[in-house]
Amino acid sequence: MNSIITEDADKKLEETKIKEALGRCGYPNWTFKQVKDKMDKKQAKKPKQKKDTDIQTKGLVVIPYVEGLAEKANRIFRKHGIATAMKPNTNLRKLLVHPKDKVDPINSTDCVYEIPCTNCNNTYVGEPRRKFATRLKEHQKETMRVQQTKQNYTRQTRKQSETEQSKSAIADHAVQQNHVIDWDKSKILSKECNANIRLIKESIWIRRRGPNVMNRDDGAHYLSHVYDTLLSDISAPSVVRSRPAGGSDQQSMF
Repeated sequence: MNSIITEDADKKLEETKIKEALGRCGYPNWTFKQVKDKMDKKQAKKPKQKKDTDIQTKGLVVIPYVEGLAEKANRIFRKHGIATAMKPNTNLRKLLVHPKDKVDPINSTDCVYEIPCTNCNNTYVGEPRRKFATRLKEHQKETMRVQQTKQNYTRQTRKQSETEQSKSAIADHAVQQNHVIDWDKSKILSKECNANIRLIKESIWIRRRGPNVMNRDDGAHYLSHVYDTLLSDISAPSVVRSRPAGGSDQQSMF
């Protein structure tokens, strides 16, 4: 009763209701008095603790809980009037097994990819708006179509066709240079869900590749040449291969 009701008037009103209820049940008045005295004595023995709201602090900091260190940091902060809150390092999310199956890199979406040439250092950098596997098949299909079409050309028509452009810059490179595209070494360079940032990353990768690109332009996002020096100094990260359609299993960098 004392821990729930705080106002003295309310306490007296509640005591009266309890006495009347006990009286109707046949309990004598002394039973209520005896119990109330025990509760008052027990309450008086409890040390009064200052509430956190009564302590004026300069602010609150959240720190990760590390046994032995967090307590010391808490005491130091309290000396300077700063309240602390502990954040656990281990939670249920980290402990539970991930229910989702791993997605094969070839089926990834929202990524920047690269397709190299077998005969030279040129590569093609792009970003699919759908699955990487779907875009890879489209490149392969267009390259085969252009190659089969130009096999029936005469020497004169073949020379005239060198200025023509197909749907895929990869197909143009393969046919015009008589090179073979290394589909098995296609790889994911970066993953990005935000479409605008993904276009920026595509332009950065094209610029980093320098002249060794099959792309017809610098990407959908205009990247200022102010960054050329910076990008040239950045060494390319180690990228792990992905498994193209119909190819052998490879790995991929995320």
